[in-house]
Amino acid sequence: MQPSKKAAIVTMKINQLRLTNKKGDKAMKISDTVKKCLQAESKANLLATSDKSGKVNVAMFGSYQLMDDSSVLVMLGDNRSFSNLKENPQAACIVMLHGKTGMATEGCRLYMKVRTIQDEGEKFNEVKEKIRARIGGGADILMHLVLFDIVEARPILDFGQGI
Repeated sequence: MQPSKKAAIVTMKINQLRLTNKKGDKAMKISDTVKKCLQAESKANLLATSDKSGKVNVAMFGSYQLMDDSSVLVMLGDNRSFSNLKENPQAACIVMLHGKTGMATEGCRLYMKVRTIQDEGEKFNEVKEKIRARIGGGADILMHLVLFDIVEARPILDFGQGI
């Protein structure tokens, strides 16, 4: 049964509002609002991963960097998140801006897929040194540069308003 024109228009508008990538796992171009969330100085980044059996892990990371309009970088150590990503490249991230709480919380949710993992090289060294400048010797535990394609972006509190 063919959907009505009205239903097709409503579906199209919902998809445009949510910026949902309906082409599988290909990266999407993020909005300026999502860019502002990722570039904010005062934020919390929660990365959710799961292993091949579906066992979930959530961890906080401070090393998220916007790479371009459709991808982010994160540095990881030899931890559960990294182990999970080797088994299952799908991940989700909540970026929560500090300041407002409850129903006024600002931020975004990112649904991502690993594009590449680097354990050495020019970009690896560049990102690690930027982190070292911020946190000092704590950067020594960072062993893996993970580049994620952003597959979907949604508001942190989704009421159909888009982001």
